[in-house]
Amino acid sequence: MQQFIPYLLRENIPPFSRAVSVQKCFRTSDIEKVGSPFHHTFFEMLGNWSFGDYWKKEAIEWALELLISNFRLPISRLWVTVFKGEQNIPKDEEAIKIWQDFGIPKERIKEFGMEDNFWGPIGEVGPCGPCSEIYYDRGEEFKTGECTISNCGPNCGCGRFVEIWNLVFMEYKRQLVINDKKEKIYEYVPLPTKNIDTGAGLERLANIFQKTKSNFETDLFLPI
Repeated sequence: MQQFIPYLLRENIPPFSRAVSVQKCFRTSDIEKVGSPFHHTFFEMLGNWSFGDYWKKEAIEWALELLISNFRLPISRLWVTVFKGEQNIPKDEEAIKIWQDFGIPKERIKEFGMEDNFWGPIGEVGPCGPCSEIYYDRGEEFKTGECTISNCGPNCGCGRFVEIWNLVFMEYKRQLVINDKKEKIYEYVPLPTKNIDTGAGLERLANIFQKTKSNFETDLFLPI
């Protein structure tokens, strides 16, 4: 999304208000995870964008439409996570209601903080916002380890649940300020427009469709 930052900040006027993308990504920020069933140094990210156009309702509705109506994934296997609120940024009650309106029951909506459900910025400052991640429940037979949280579900780490799509509600700019004590602190201020930035992993979707134990056993990798 780096090439779109001037549009998100409204430093430049975007030539279009909506976009879709297939990005070839080289990622090293979590390189220690590469080699696990779902992490790669190189991968392809599928996404859709709104530059001050549509907002949460449309992003959620269209994501579910693609997954359920087009990809034929059962809604009973879909779980989502939402931002629980931290650092003076409120809990995303709006997203919780929208997910329920479109058929995701409350018990399959889990709340997490900044580490898991707030995206960005890429560097120290820049556009960022709360996000909702869509997880697919592969089933008990795909558990490869112990749960790291009390209830098995998104972010439990056992291998049963796979994040397949992240919907970022890009509405803040993080900026660095110096307070009265000469300390560096971050402030989150509203962006000029509310934007949508989503990312779905091609390799993880292939894993779901082909019911393999890992991304590396799909037809994207196994022939090699």
